[in-house]
Amino acid sequence: MAATRNLFFAFAPDPPLRHRLALESARLHAQWGGRRTQDSKLHMTLVFLGALPSPLPEDIVAAARAAADTIAMPSFEVVVDRADRFGRRIGWLGCSRVPDALQQLHDALDQACREREVPIKQEDRYVPHVTALRDPRRPEPHAIEALPWRVAHFELMASAEGAYETLGRWSLGR
Repeated sequence: MAATRNLFFAFAPDPPLRHRLALESARLHAQWGGRRTQDSKLHMTLVFLGALPSPLPEDIVAAARAAADTIAMPSFEVVVDRADRFGRRIGWLGCSRVPDALQQLHDALDQACREREVPIKQEDRYVPHVTALRDPRRPEPHAIEALPWRVAHFELMASAEGAYETLGRWSLGR
C-alpha cells in the first residue's frame, strides 16, 4: 500500500493552551478510555484537504498556499467547552457554539481552495474540533470547563511521523 499523508489547515494552540488541552484530553481518556492523541499533535482542524500520496504533490501544496494567501480576516476568539464524539471512532474537544468569524474563515478558505482545484474532503457541516481520543470505549458527550482560544493565525499542516509538519502560516489581522 502506498504511503499517504494527511493535508489540512488548522489552528495550533500556543504552549499554555496546549497544556490545558492536554490536561482535558487526559481527563477525557480517564473517563472514556481509548488511545490519546499525542500532546504535540493537538490542533483544531479548519479545513481537511485529504489523504494524499507521499511525497505530497507540489502542485496541490502550492495551490493550497495560494488559497490561504487570499484570506484577509481579523483575529477572533473560540471557546472550547465541549467533549463529544464522531461515532465510536473519535472523541474530541470542541465548541458548543461555532463563532461566526470561525465559520466565515472556514467557508472563505474552503471556497478559495475549491477555486484553485485543491482537493477537499466533503463534509455535511463544519464541526471545529481537537481530536483527543481514538476508539473511546465509553463516550458520553458533556460540557467541560471553558478554554478560551485567541485565533491569530492558521497553518497548513501535513501528517508526519511523530509530529505534524507546518507547510505555511498565515496571520489574521488584529
